[in-house]
Amino acid sequence: MRRLALCLSLSVAAGLLLVTPAAHADDARLREAVKRLNVASETNAGYERDKFRHWVDANGDCQDTRDEVLDQESKTAVSGCDIQRGRWFSYYDKRTWSRSSDVDIDHMVALKEAWGSGAKKWNSNTRERYANDLGDRRSLVAVTDNVNSSKGDQDPSSWLPQYGRCRYVAEWTVVKLRWRLKVNRAEKAALLRVARNCANVKLHWRTARIGLGGGSGDDTGSSAAGARFTKVVYDPAGSDDGSNVNQEVAVIKNATKKAKDLTGWRLRDSAGATYRFPGYTLRPGATVTVHSGNGNNHAGHLYADWGYTWNNTGDKATLRNKAGTVADRCGWGDGGGTASC
Repeated sequence: MRRLALCLSLSVAAGLLLVTPAAHADDARLREAVKRLNVASETNAGYERDKFRHWVDANGDCQDTRDEVLDQESKTAVSGCDIQRGRWFSYYDKRTWSRSSDVDIDHMVALKEAWGSGAKKWNSNTRERYANDLGDRRSLVAVTDNVNSSKGDQDPSSWLPQYGRCRYVAEWTVVKLRWRLKVNRAEKAALLRVARNCANVKLHWRTARIGLGGGSGDDTGSSAAGARFTKVVYDPAGSDDGSNVNQEVAVIKNATKKAKDLTGWRLRDSAGATYRFPGYTLRPGATVTVHSGNGNNHAGHLYADWGYTWNNTGDKATLRNKAGTVADRCGWGDGGGTASC
């Protein structure tokens, strides 16, 4: 039996000495890897998506995690900070896409599933690293958006892709082992059932560093978590002769329980037009409407003074905090006039 080195981490907030295994390289054949998964009951009590700060620009190169994966997986060369065009093959359904708006970046093991199988015990830094794991390409995968929506937070006992099931089970298993996440009985039975009919390939992975406790993961203040688009009106009623420019709006909500300082935040379209927020604090649960025209800023309403900006035939609104971390995105295609985000 391999003896694992141990590292000690002190959780000051909890006042406890927590012992976690050190990161190390490992490998196993597929069926053996599945057997290694530890079985435990799962509960999603206390889960909130905002406890996993995701789509950050960890290396400061202007591409956040989503764009990094789009860059890695495109079959053709891509460019820019906010990647719009490329060529992505979704192995879940064997579809190929050229517009990034048709592609989701799937957390192989969904954030909610991770929470219930062990991540609730992690500190906020570990959850952020999990949500943006570029250290193993199996953790994040570009797939057709509506297929990803159909998967949701389900595990393999209730959802498997139409194609590539052997690959999917191998990748799911590796992610769970990499992050020392448990499986429930139905999940493990499903993994074993599929693996029996797959080539017993050798898998390699490196376990991740896990920090326990010491942080609730509730992001507040000026962090990106919790700020969400509710809608973008990109084609308001009337003639685009300037009379309806202030009806072209982006509506943003503070979904947290604490006030959020939006000072220095940026709102951007796909072409690079950028509105920088002035000194502004958004109350808990409140919304702010950013108008494309000009006017006097007041409670709940800000004016970008950038004229008609949102493209009627397809565009994407991106909201970043002062540090450049993406808080949310909202994209749309041609037609409809309003995007519900």
